[in-house]
Amino acid sequence: MPVMKLTRLILSLTTLSLAAHAQAQLPAAPQPRMLCMFFDLNTMDAAAQSMAIDSAIQFVQQQATPVDRISVMTYTSQLNLLQDFTDSHDGILAALRAIMPTAGNGAPANPGTEFNIFTTDRQLAAIQAAVNLLAAFPEKKAMIYFSNSIARPGIDNQAQLRATTNAAIRANVSIYSVDSRGLVAAPPR
Repeated sequence: MPVMKLTRLILSLTTLSLAAHAQAQLPAAPQPRMLCMFFDLNTMDAAAQSMAIDSAIQFVQQQATPVDRISVMTYTSQLNLLQDFTDSHDGILAALRAIMPTAGNGAPANPGTEFNIFTTDRQLAAIQAAVNLLAAFPEKKAMIYFSNSIARPGIDNQAQLRATTNAAIRANVSIYSVDSRGLVAAPPR
């Protein structure tokens, strides 16, 4: 009789082990990503804005999962929240299509150091304001920053850069920059 109890115990443990192993093999439910698409319209000309918007639309249509939560923001003279976080792809696409390409200043090559200092501070302050809006959500968030670039003429922008970086860290936001010009290489001299 003790052998029979031992056999039942072994079979029970084997069954539990197989069940636990099978459950571990089940695919986990996809975790929603929190993505903010942030378009700095001041740094891009109309062609670059159109390319950035088209890329964002293509991402939503082809790569975003049904559980991803996406928001859309723009910056011109102020920060604009066009679409708060949603998993409605139709709402996201409508917000992206509502962005009308305008003649941004296209980040002039070198209009003077003073102008670049203030422009860069305004760009960084806009990113910081966007990050502060995202701080209300405790989850990990990714900001995709579409622009032609942020000029850093020297150490003059360090205070604003530090403030923006610290705000992003506190808000649990990772910032990914997308240069709307694509891959650009200067010719060798």
